[in-house]
Amino acid sequence: MKKTGILIVVLLLFFAAGCGAPVEEPPDRVPVSEGVVDAPEAVVRWAQYEIDQLVRMLETDGFYGSEEAGLITVDILDSRIIDLRLERELPFHQESTLKLYALDFRLQPGELPDKTLFILDEESWIPSDHNFIYGDANGAELQQGQLYLLITESEAEPFSAGIRRAEVLTDEWSKDLQAYFGYPPGVHFDDSPAAIQAIHDYWKWDEEWCFTMPNEEWADGDWSTGLGYAHEWGLGIPYEFFGWEEEPAQDLVALNFAIVQRRYYKGLTVVTFDGFYGDDQLGPNFSPIQYIACTQPDCTTSRGVSVGDTVEAVQTAYPEAFWNDEVLVYAPEGTNRSILFIVKDGTVVQIDMADGLDGQYTTPAGIIPTGA
Repeated sequence: MKKTGILIVVLLLFFAAGCGAPVEEPPDRVPVSEGVVDAPEAVVRWAQYEIDQLVRMLETDGFYGSEEAGLITVDILDSRIIDLRLERELPFHQESTLKLYALDFRLQPGELPDKTLFILDEESWIPSDHNFIYGDANGAELQQGQLYLLITESEAEPFSAGIRRAEVLTDEWSKDLQAYFGYPPGVHFDDSPAAIQAIHDYWKWDEEWCFTMPNEEWADGDWSTGLGYAHEWGLGIPYEFFGWEEEPAQDLVALNFAIVQRRYYKGLTVVTFDGFYGDDQLGPNFSPIQYIACTQPDCTTSRGVSVGDTVEAVQTAYPEAFWNDEVLVYAPEGTNRSILFIVKDGTVVQIDMADGLDGQYTTPAGIIPTGA
């Protein structure tokens, strides 16, 4: 499985489940909807984009009606946004805002294969209410209620997070919506003692997954830094320290940690997870190492391989290693960890150690340390 590093972007979902059957005892016709389009042009474009996705589903993907009818497609001649106005703003990831725009729209159908497929308005258009199933705040299917276009907005351009329905827009509904998208960070964290211990056990330090580097200031003359958790792991690193960068955690990482941090040394870059949601105020912060990239020639793996060694030396120390392009990969079964020996002209030029969380890195993450 190829990994390209910490996923940076939070993934925001939209799902229109399709056309629902008419509600019990539906009206023959409903009045033509009225409203006001009062939104920035960029938001209007996103609303039209989401409507176009629904139209594509109706015209191309189709949906299932009765058992006899099978898959049904419907031609849509036109679409119109009837109502689009801001109703609520919520705090969201990375200091952005999640804006909820009330949305109503109509679709003008061509010849319908079955007149009972939709509840039409008085002008024979398909109104967005009554007819289409969208998720509520928790993703459960809902066919009636106000539609809301979700727009995330920060210093960058606004971005659509899809459409949701709400029978009533309440504070509780809004909090459920934020939690669905993992906000605030840690909202889904299991803080039971057993769950916290399982995370500590997963990140247990193991000397097989560490680099050893010379440091005469320590009693045994060297220092080890590796994957997993070790208190004050950076204390004895002998290389010049250049600084660090950090960013909010995303995806799997964000389930347990708030921050991803990179620390830069000469010839060595270390990626850690910080802001563990299970930390208490009494003990040290739990901050495991997830990725190390090394170009220091005096920094060796637990089996004695270092930058500058030959391919033959790697294959002797790690006979299980296999080739993936210009990389010799040591990825034993039963773990998410791996060691990547990057080779050029038969010589190791960089060594990466990584924990892939849900699989093993077999391709380097593209982290290139400042020259040793």
